[in-house]
Amino acid sequence: MIKNPKRWHSRLGLYIFFAGLLLGMFLAGMLTWANLEAAMFYAIPDSSAQALENLRCPILLNRHETGVVSATFANPSDRARRRTVDAYISHGFVVSMREERARFDLEPGAKYTVEWPISPQDAVWGRFILVRLYVQRNLPLPARTGSCGVLVVDLPFGTGAQIAGVTIGASLLLMASGAALWLTSAKSLHQHLRHVDYMTLALAPMVILALVFSAVGGSGGWSGLLLLLTFLLIVSIVTWALS
Repeated sequence: MIKNPKRWHSRLGLYIFFAGLLLGMFLAGMLTWANLEAAMFYAIPDSSAQALENLRCPILLNRHETGVVSATFANPSDRARRRTVDAYISHGFVVSMREERARFDLEPGAKYTVEWPISPQDAVWGRFILVRLYVQRNLPLPARTGSCGVLVVDLPFGTGAQIAGVTIGASLLLMASGAALWLTSAKSLHQHLRHVDYMTLALAPMVILALVFSAVGGSGGWSGLLLLLTFLLIVSIVTWALS
């Protein structure tokens, strides 16, 4: 028989909270790894190229499905402009890739969206699909470049979007329910939060932000920094608990 069920509930809530935290960190870490690999994939020699901000990639693909990478281009000038876009997509190995070139004319004020199909067969190490786009300059329109990494998983059910949604949802639910159970039980035991408790609670928004930044894409710098800070904070908390 449990002598103090409220104290046991508090400890269970803490375990549930950390389970959600670690699940979120794992997904954010894999997505960040994919984006970091993509940022180093086929570096463009044109150092003056600006960031391509409207590159859209799926964050995750399951083994049995295909996806689409897209980018939308606009012509803000007062003359028709021709745009040339080079796409470099990994094809099984870091040194192996397929290259595709798209050319199209844009009237003043017009927009055009280009799409490229991707599949798990493009994945490097069977895990990451790496994509690099380079838009050639056409003055006054500058050259632009962007990259993204797509995580590939091998599960018997679900699409990549469904798997990502369920994983993120489970992480948030576990963190929220665990924190609620932990704090409610601590309050019923008339326990005041200590500095280490506030540090523990601060882990949740850091992991949530890491998930957001890793899902948005980019180089993975911000999400990587948040994950590193989260890891160091966990080490500090564990060290304090064991001392």
